[in-house]
Amino acid sequence: MLAGSKFNKDIMARSARGGYTNATDLADYLAGKGLPFRDAHEVAGRTVLYCLSQKCALEDLSLEQLRQFSNLIEADIYQFIDINACVARRSIPGGPAPATVRKAIQEANEWMVKMKNDDQQI
Repeated sequence: MLAGSKFNKDIMARSARGGYTNATDLADYLAGKGLPFRDAHEVAGRTVLYCLSQKCALEDLSLEQLRQFSNLIEADIYQFIDINACVARRSIPGGPAPATVRKAIQEANEWMVKMKNDDQQI
């Protein structure tokens, strides 16, 4: 079924940008700067609410706008909330990082070959 599937990368990228999936990365960034995660989560939530009211994505906000929510935010924030970087950091088993997905596909292919070989031995 997947062999014949076609994916529209542009639509997928737009959907990822508009979903605020990088809000957790904003909270992680702030926690990494020393803000307790509970507070960092609250800042990220307020920032998302602002973005919703402005009809924009987190990464569309200027540094000045982002700093209205926390003075811990610096120019390096954009490296943390970039959607591609967010996905790449999710390298846990089952996560969406490209290397993780490639490994899962390889393991699935190996499993299918094994199952096919096992069927032929019966």
